[in-house]
Amino acid sequence: MQLFCCEVLPHLWGPTITGVQVFNRLPIIPLINKIKEETMQNWQKEWEECSKAEITKKFLQKIQDRQNLRIEIFPVFTAMVTGHGKTRAYLHRFKILEKGNCPCGDGDQIIDHLLNRYPMLNTQRVTFKHNVLKTGIWPPKEHDIISKHLKPFLQFIKSINFELL
Repeated sequence: MQLFCCEVLPHLWGPTITGVQVFNRLPIIPLINKIKEETMQNWQKEWEECSKAEITKKFLQKIQDRQNLRIEIFPVFTAMVTGHGKTRAYLHRFKILEKGNCPCGDGDQIIDHLLNRYPMLNTQRVTFKHNVLKTGIWPPKEHDIISKHLKPFLQFIKSINFELL
């Protein structure tokens, strides 16, 4: 199958070149960049319209921003930015635990609770808060945690022993 440029990006060329193979006449880099740009726009639109991943969307609002970051991915990080796994509320949802309540008695053990209220993490949270306040406000928005305070956030979540929660 022969691929024609006007079939890939028809809006770049007028109707007069329909069916004309023009790849050998166009610089390939601008073409690739245009395809990447349109792909990112479509991906972002799908991300925003998706009804799932609500917690993740709070942390990672823009696809392009996430791609520009170098993030060390590990199970606890994934659990914290997705809300999947590790918390009692999540484990209760799948009937792994009988209850999703936090042992502190302050509601369900969800990500927001661990970040902002869980008393057993007060020491770690004080360090996290101190580091965030050097360059921002407390409490930070979830998307600011990743975009502006990633290093202190990673230190905070690495200090959490989910086996003890």
